[in-house]
Amino acid sequence: MRPFIARGSNAIRCPHCLMAEFACFCHLRKNQTSPIEFILLFHRDEIHKPTNSGRLIADLFPDDTQAYMWSRTEPHQSLLDHIKSRQENCTILFPNTETAQAQNRQLRMTAPPSNKGNEKHTFIILDGTWKQASKMFHQSEWLKDIPHFEINSEAQRSFLVRHSSHQMQFATAEVTAMLLDTLGHSEHSQRLLNYYQAFNEHCLISRKRGNNEHF
Repeated sequence: MRPFIARGSNAIRCPHCLMAEFACFCHLRKNQTSPIEFILLFHRDEIHKPTNSGRLIADLFPDDTQAYMWSRTEPHQSLLDHIKSRQENCTILFPNTETAQAQNRQLRMTAPPSNKGNEKHTFIILDGTWKQASKMFHQSEWLKDIPHFEINSEAQRSFLVRHSSHQMQFATAEVTAMLLDTLGHSEHSQRLLNYYQAFNEHCLISRKRGNNEHF
């Protein structure tokens, strides 16, 4: 926790969804079971933002999500232990293959299976802006032995046509929904997208009312 001093700091906020109380959307959250496991790595500048979408993954799939603050040099020991236990059953979701290949990082050419035996595959999701996520990926020595997976441009374009009207700049929740869709889990993908859409609508409600009260 830290003091919230940005615009909107005077609003009384829901302690869970971080929205102003009048825009709270917690009643729309219905816990789901995910076909894959997620490890959310939060950049320190993202975790306190009310508009952060990575936390929606943990909201919707609480039993299949672990969340940690990213550290370049001192990752939490429980995180390292968990990654080690996953061994060949863990992948980093990272979109930029060219820069990754320049570092000789291992790339999964095809999407890994969601389940290997009775064990769910684990995806590490880097939660931050593109610049932040790139820094997290390239500067973390403890991540360099883990293969990464890119959602190809064709899949991204297809996703945009079906689900979005903006350019190829995706929030963390959208990228994760795209991953689920790529792996063949369209229903789980749609549920996450629906929750993200509700999140955006309530952000807009909060912003509009805040602007009106400001004036």
